[in-house]
Amino acid sequence: TGVFLAHEDLQGQLISGYDFISTPSMSNDGDGIDANPDDPGDSTENGKSSWHGTHVAGTVASRTDNNLGLAGVSWGAKIMPLRVLGVEGGTSNDIIQSVRYAAGLSNDSGTIPAKRADIINLSLGGGSFLQSAQEAYTAARNEGVIIIAAAGNENTSQLSYPASYEGVVSVSATDYNNERAPYSNFGTAIDVAAPGGDTSADLNQDRYSDGVWSCLVDDSSGTRQSAYVAYQGTSMAAPHMAGIVALMKAVHTDLSPNDFDLLLSSGTITTDLGLVGRDDTYGHGFIDAFKAVQEASRLAGGG
Repeated sequence: TGVFLAHEDLQGQLISGYDFISTPSMSNDGDGIDANPDDPGDSTENGKSSWHGTHVAGTVASRTDNNLGLAGVSWGAKIMPLRVLGVEGGTSNDIIQSVRYAAGLSNDSGTIPAKRADIINLSLGGGSFLQSAQEAYTAARNEGVIIIAAAGNENTSQLSYPASYEGVVSVSATDYNNERAPYSNFGTAIDVAAPGGDTSADLNQDRYSDGVWSCLVDDSSGTRQSAYVAYQGTSMAAPHMAGIVALMKAVHTDLSPNDFDLLLSSGTITTDLGLVGRDDTYGHGFIDAFKAVQEASRLAGGG
């Protein structure tokens, strides 16, 4: 949905992005695609918008040690906000164009970023397989971009896209006890598990729901104000994974999609859960940030 660019806990964490919503009635900002990824809300009613992109961005890269909000997984990372979902959702073509832009490839905006993204996080899903989308993800991966996507929240083993496209890392969600969250998709396409939360539970008995707390927006007064809210979903698990990949890239800037795939499939950057080895619930296991950075550092040193 883009990002609330003025959020207090994201200051200094954002670079230039783009708004790829091509349908004015969905954009809620009065026009089609433009260079402003600021999120005006995905509802025309105050207090009804999801501010989903702001929440996801906060998990990846909220500022840290600033006496505000939360600590992002990789607070040294920078977010390139790309807006594709607005009122009543979005279109596959708009998403494809944003992926191409992020990867530094030709796209409908007629521009490319000064520096392509290292990682694309896709906390979204819907629709069936599209060859044009597969081609976009393959092209982005061929540019060296590591692509992370939410496995879906339908509690089903049916393939969900974009997470199930070839070359995309599909992330399922776990609860406080590192068990599969009750909504999380599972199945043959799952690659890895990460924290997604469960707002219906309080398993650690801290009197707060076990959701993932991150940045949000309060527009109930008619103006947007910085806020923090607990959400649940594979949309929350994916940015945990993306943030950890950013930590890996911080110590090994040349980490490639193939490098990452090999580390993941080897089990050296995860904690094995469920059945021994890869399974349809946790994929290759529950991601471990410490192990991941260790292995990336080892690769950077020639190991």
